[in-house]
Amino acid sequence: MRKIVLLLVISFIGCNSKSDQKNIPQPPKPKGEIAVYKEPKITGDKYFDYDEIIHYKNNFSEEKIGELYDNQKKSEKDAFRFGVILKDIPKEINSVDFLKNLESIDYKKSNVDSKKFKEIDEIFTEKKHDEIMEYACVYVYRDILIFKKKSKIIGIVKICFDCGDSIILGTKSNTNEFGQSGDYWKLEKLLSNK
Repeated sequence: MRKIVLLLVISFIGCNSKSDQKNIPQPPKPKGEIAVYKEPKITGDKYFDYDEIIHYKNNFSEEKIGELYDNQKKSEKDAFRFGVILKDIPKEINSVDFLKNLESIDYKKSNVDSKKFKEIDEIFTEKKHDEIMEYACVYVYRDILIFKKKSKIIGIVKICFDCGDSIILGTKSNTNEFGQSGDYWKLEKLLSNK
């Protein structure tokens, strides 16, 4: 079954032209398998100039996606939970009020060790990749990174590691190829080794 899904995905990708490949994600490297990625070409600067990263993590179960859809109109909190986990809350960098409520919808807050910033910079840098992968799935944004400079929020990144997708706010860099060539997997590994 897995091979059939992979063949369908590959044939779908083959039908897309380069101009149609906007915000095309790549899922993380499968656990227990070896993947070889060609090094991407760095084409720009790093996304953010920061001195602090805060990581919010939610272990939301995919089995509860239906509940999110059903409950989104029941209360303001349910609508917020739906928008953060499955949709585009926040919509802009200045919408920082949502941070106050993340922990109320089961996100756990932690600081990213500054020793990891160099490796994180390598991931959050504008690059050009030879191969771009796209997978069809429901994006569940369990991870949110808040980039700060002198205590001011300068970047927000929502990530779905399972499907390889992100919403990135606060950078002028081209983020269309973010996470490709194994970068989602590298970032997930960096964030899980706290």
